[in-house]
Amino acid sequence: MSETRAKTASDYSLGNILSDLLSCISDEQQPVNGSNFLQALYFIYNNLSCSEEMPLPVYKFMLDDDATSDAIRHLKARLQSLVPNDITALISPITYLLDEFICNIQQHAQADDGYAFVDYNSASDSIEIAVADEGITIYGSYVAAQKHLEQLGDSDAQALNLAQNGYSVKNLPETENRGYGISSNMRMVVEGLKGEFAVFSGNALLIQFEGKKEVLSLPKEIDFKGTMVIVRFPAHVPAEFDFYKYIS
Repeated sequence: MSETRAKTASDYSLGNILSDLLSCISDEQQPVNGSNFLQALYFIYNNLSCSEEMPLPVYKFMLDDDATSDAIRHLKARLQSLVPNDITALISPITYLLDEFICNIQQHAQADDGYAFVDYNSASDSIEIAVADEGITIYGSYVAAQKHLEQLGDSDAQALNLAQNGYSVKNLPETENRGYGISSNMRMVVEGLKGEFAVFSGNALLIQFEGKKEVLSLPKEIDFKGTMVIVRFPAHVPAEFDFYKYIS
């Protein structure tokens, strides 16, 4: 993807962005890992060539409690500095989502580090959040926990289907149906904040926005050894949004 063009607000759907993202990785023949995916994603959001060299605000953090707390504080502060309007009303859902995404990496990914970036897109007046790991994938988490193996088969796409429908990878009865937190987090983003939600794990992609939810099996040569969650939503809170509806 060596050429860029001016994008309109309609270009900034997650479907188009993820298509560009996969093309960018393929064109540049980069290793498929969390850092490179986030770098490519940042370039696409900012209408830059994937091959351009520039400082990249991808935040890498270790997966201990102090480091992840620092990561969440850093990412929130960066968003507040980037968005031109007051986002006080969004701080609770942003904090919650970052905490959920990062805790999922700690609990399930069997990885040493996490990667994240946040950005404000002026073309669509939207906030972008991406969190990635280079762990065992969602499919691998079900296998490691020996959970739902009959439904799982050997498919990354089926693992995403199970996760979005709340099938837990934990062994505690009270956490059953919570899964990766994907189902409740997706509802908050899509239904509550009127945004878009995507998960990329292994060679499968889940994408949801208002009126559409789809799980895709990607070509076998696209096999991300890890998991990346990407959300984008308007930089203002809908009048009817009730944060507590999505965390109870």
